[in-house]
Amino acid sequence: MIRSKLLPAIACCASIIIAGCASSFTAQKPANAGKLGWTSTESLNSAYDPVYAAFDSGHYEEALKLATEAAAKGEVQANTLIGKMYEQGLGVRRDDTKAVEWFTKGAVAGDMHAQFLLGVMLAEGRGVKKDPKKAADFFEAAAQQGHTLAAYNLAQTYVEGWVRPQDKQKAAYWLEQAAKKDNAQAAYDLSALYRSGEGIQKDPVKAAIWLKRAADEGNADAEVEYAIMLANGKVVPKDELAAVALLRVAAERGNAVAQNRLARAYSAGFGVQADRIQAAKWHLLARQAGEADFRLDLLVMSLRPGERREAEKLAEAWREASGQAAR
Repeated sequence: MIRSKLLPAIACCASIIIAGCASSFTAQKPANAGKLGWTSTESLNSAYDPVYAAFDSGHYEEALKLATEAAAKGEVQANTLIGKMYEQGLGVRRDDTKAVEWFTKGAVAGDMHAQFLLGVMLAEGRGVKKDPKKAADFFEAAAQQGHTLAAYNLAQTYVEGWVRPQDKQKAAYWLEQAAKKDNAQAAYDLSALYRSGEGIQKDPVKAAIWLKRAADEGNADAEVEYAIMLANGKVVPKDELAAVALLRVAAERGNAVAQNRLARAYSAGFGVQADRIQAAKWHLLARQAGEADFRLDLLVMSLRPGERREAEKLAEAWREASGQAAR
């Protein structure tokens, strides 16, 4: 996977209660990616079910045998599966060079999965000399056939001017192709492009639509930022209850910004009944994760000893339940 910062943080307006946002622009596998990193619409077709079934059940030697036989018969995607097994060392000794050889066979034969994976190997210089230009070419070949992650990586090349000339219009196009296939990060990044208006026409409405889609698909940053948008009532109708509900989802998953904003909501009674102990609980969690807030520090300091102990107890219970117990 190609990883890069791509876009600067986008400033976003918000109320004093839950003001602020946290933007990041990094590649991310879709939530429905399987063992091979393929989305549900990019999986092996029925002709290869016996091979994939063996692979998916962990019978790698059998999968390799069946895939080798299938490849010899000209079944293109079998080459890709063999390459993946060599890349990951499943049933065979890990060998990036052999992985590249098999990916190349599949890519030349037109398999989009092989094209994408070969692009990754070329971009990272694994098993082959690093060649970002060829990597972008293979990403494009796979993206043209509908490969989601290839479309996302291709968009990155146009955002940063990585190998290819910077072109935000093309970046937006390829981000949209990936976003339409339920890539939450692509939807989030596309929203950021429309909000910034950098290189493309600024469009707050489209930005909101794609931000909501990213939030609906579980992108934590999108959940926080769409919650702020709902809280402000700008571009979208104001909905304090929905804003707090989104913050809670992201906070429960460990997003420090969401924890901080949820603490503020409890402190002020914004979209939720005011609760100083809950406010303190979420502030303690956010602060431990690096999200400082002097106003909430003062709130914690104002608690009675029993209230402080209760807030600390709730925070520790959350850490234990989420596997983030304090060291």
